[in-house]
Amino acid sequence: MTRPLEHLRILDLTRLLPGGYCTLLFADLGADVIKVEEPGKGDYIRWMPPMVGTLSSGHLALNRGKRSMTLNLKSPDGVEVFRRLARDADVVIESFRPGVMDRLGIGFEQLSADNPRLVFCAISGYGQTGPYRLRAGHDINYIGYAGVLDMIGERGRGPVVPGVQIGDIGGGGLMAAVGILAALAEREKTGRGRFVDISMTDGAFSWMSIHGQAFAMTGEVPRRGAMRLAGEFACYHVYRCADERWVTVGALEPQFWEALCQALGVPEMIERQFSPPEEQDLMIARLAEIFATRTRDAWVADLADLDACFGPVKDMEEAFADEQLLARGMVVEAPTPEGTVHAIGNPVHLVGDERPSPRPAPDFGEHTDDVLRAAGYDDARIEQLRATRAI
Repeated sequence: MTRPLEHLRILDLTRLLPGGYCTLLFADLGADVIKVEEPGKGDYIRWMPPMVGTLSSGHLALNRGKRSMTLNLKSPDGVEVFRRLARDADVVIESFRPGVMDRLGIGFEQLSADNPRLVFCAISGYGQTGPYRLRAGHDINYIGYAGVLDMIGERGRGPVVPGVQIGDIGGGGLMAAVGILAALAEREKTGRGRFVDISMTDGAFSWMSIHGQAFAMTGEVPRRGAMRLAGEFACYHVYRCADERWVTVGALEPQFWEALCQALGVPEMIERQFSPPEEQDLMIARLAEIFATRTRDAWVADLADLDACFGPVKDMEEAFADEQLLARGMVVEAPTPEGTVHAIGNPVHLVGDERPSPRPAPDFGEHTDDVLRAAGYDDARIEQLRATRAI
């Protein structure tokens, strides 16, 4: 059983979601991710609810397969240790505000002087440049600036806070992973690393590519609940059923729409698929009446074999039991100090290899001594570092 990235060593200084998700992808693929945490505090995700006993679900979700060491980067000894570790690292990833790493003496220029092959990735809310660079923010702020939040919700109503952190994961974690892999690929040709500057706002804005291009060409601002794939059309909508559960209709292509209309007994709607908004409202209302006559599961069973892009809206419990996700290995058994628990698996499937089992999330500072010994520190020096609170 191979882990394709087991040749990589990553020093992870990030906290919470964006960087943690990025390095989770690398850890699941075999990279040696060393989670460098502040003594006494650690990554805040360790203490965030929901907690089961002493275990944070967030920590278990984001930090499996990583190693943890404590290091005080405000201490001269701590800085010296980090610089030594960075000499043999492939990647350093951090999520401080711009300029913090330079002030600590471990910025890209300082570290790459000792290790020219180092890839250095900085994830921040707004990027290393620009007028917002030093502003504080969270996911809701980033997607607000990027125009994403304005598009989420129903027509005539206010924006809706999404249940998944689009800026953190899509704009930050995923974009960081892509940037790091691009820099590592370039390093194979040039022998030199690269500074990867990831703005979560930039990343979220890039998700607007189709809508943004339409606006740039037409000057028409997309309106919440009135866009092709966001509530305008009856053929791409969600409908409430008799049991207060919901179904999804994604019948954009004419053949799918025709099949659905025939199955629901409304053939008169077939030719009106992309009719003006006032007709769309009437069709949406009619389909809402039809779906409200039966339960969600009754509709799903009845239309199971219909080739029309139709399905249920599942809650988390149902998603964890979904036969397709189970068949894809997306629900895994993850080890914890209190036994195994179900967890969401890695979505990257490399065909030809058996998918390795998840490795446990580390205890706070669990691997500090191991990492230091591997870097050449003897036990006496490690005790000195502990005495000076550098670790």
